[in-house]
Amino acid sequence: MNNTLVWMSKARSTVKTMFGMPDYEKYLEHHRANHPDQEPMNEKEFYLQRLKDRYESGGATRCC
Repeated sequence: MNNTLVWMSKARSTVKTMFGMPDYEKYLEHHRANHPDQEPMNEKEFYLQRLKDRYESGGATRCC
């Protein structure tokens, strides 16, 4: 059962990456490993920041 959950989590992350969706779980893993002394963004803040980074950077002008 545990192997199935690990596989499903990895598959979910891969699909998100393929479609350009930010992965909050990967962000948390990175944050814990590299910034343990700082408070991570909550999930809503994370998604809003990623949207801002994507659409206000001048690189993306449309979704497709």
